[in-house]
Amino acid sequence: MIEIEVPATSANIGPGFDCLGIALSLSNTVRVEKASETRLKGCPPQWAGPDNLFLRSFRQACALLQTSVPEIEVEFITRIPPARGLGSSASLAVAGAAAALLLYAQPKAGTELDILKEQKNQHLLLKAATAVEGHPDNAAPAIYGGFTAAAIAKEDISIIRADAPAEWRFAACIPDFDLETSVARKALPDVYSRADVVHAISHAVLTALAIRNADISSLGRVCEDRIHEPYRRPLVPDFEDVENACRANGAAAVWLSGSGPTILAVFESSVPAKSLASDIAAHAKRRWQVVPLHADNMGLRAQISP
Repeated sequence: MIEIEVPATSANIGPGFDCLGIALSLSNTVRVEKASETRLKGCPPQWAGPDNLFLRSFRQACALLQTSVPEIEVEFITRIPPARGLGSSASLAVAGAAAALLLYAQPKAGTELDILKEQKNQHLLLKAATAVEGHPDNAAPAIYGGFTAAAIAKEDISIIRADAPAEWRFAACIPDFDLETSVARKALPDVYSRADVVHAISHAVLTALAIRNADISSLGRVCEDRIHEPYRRPLVPDFEDVENACRANGAAAVWLSGSGPTILAVFESSVPAKSLASDIAAHAKRRWQVVPLHADNMGLRAQISP
């Protein structure tokens, strides 16, 4: 049996739309083994068909490996809340590609990470997951861990990663409602002004450098977006109240995680979870959960058992 663990991710990080992402200390686990017919366990019935993200990515990776698609039994242990902007779909896509690679390579127990961390294999996983997801901003940190910048260029994917600051802490403010990515994307305009494009480019670069340099003060000044957040905020009830509560409790920067509705806040050392939750509850109309997290610099991992 292969047990695969994939971390949650927060994409965009303010101005880094469809490009920047960071892996977080929350994960989904998937157990896979060959079977006489393909079966899915622990998966809601509406997602248990052949269009399941895990299975689509599994088939895509098999195609890239130029190998046949085996029948498998899959068990999902889900901790990342779906449709909340924390990379739940990317975790399934990455896990599916990893399962295909490991079944193909048949590594000995104890060498799983060596296989997964080989550069050519990481790139194959990223290509398979991105083909299913449509963009690499969640899949990249899920595979590589840490902080990543990724882009599709010349029919390939370019990525640069760095360890995320280990001392930083994050508060994932997760509401009791979901927001489908397709709905959030429809809220975006087709055309942007030159001023907004220049703002996006400059602030995305500065955000990336602030994280790379562990400069949380600079991050607080430059982590500001004009490309997606202004148009998605109306889709997230209580956004302003949650953002204000985060900043009042010492957050250096606050952003809409992925397409939302989770709001992620970064703190220099610790998350005042009780105080933050209390302040949100005092002002918000919906119910919000505050989950303290840290960065996951390992990324995708797996273990093989007899």
